[in-house]
Amino acid sequence: MKQTAFSSVNMLVLEDEDFAASFIGRVLDTLGVGKVITAVNGVAALDMLEHDRPDTDIFLCDLEMPEMGGYEFVRRIRYGAVPKYKDIPILVLTGGDTEKNVKKSRTHRINGFIVKPPKAVELEHHLRGALGLQK
Repeated sequence: MKQTAFSSVNMLVLEDEDFAASFIGRVLDTLGVGKVITAVNGVAALDMLEHDRPDTDIFLCDLEMPEMGGYEFVRRIRYGAVPKYKDIPILVLTGGDTEKNVKKSRTHRINGFIVKPPKAVELEHHLRGALGLQK
């Protein structure tokens, strides 16, 4: 695998739809993201973070998921449910680019807002910005 700006990046992707998770995985692979782990919703992700404590540099989180959606996951992370991850950058994915979603994203200190399906160039742009990487 060729070295990229993202080769050492560890990412947790929260996505409940298998097709979307697979598609996002392929895009992240194309960008050269080093390690991608997945969770099907916020409950599964928080459990993984609390018990397994994986090295994670950034979250990519769907907003609409069963059991615990993206905003609730982000709220819990930002308020220190698992303190180690409180300040990690968070990008959100959604099918709807509504003004309400954009406003809520700012309120929750979300680092980027991406409409599904994500284009590689858009995802790269948001990853670079959230991680503070120059092109």
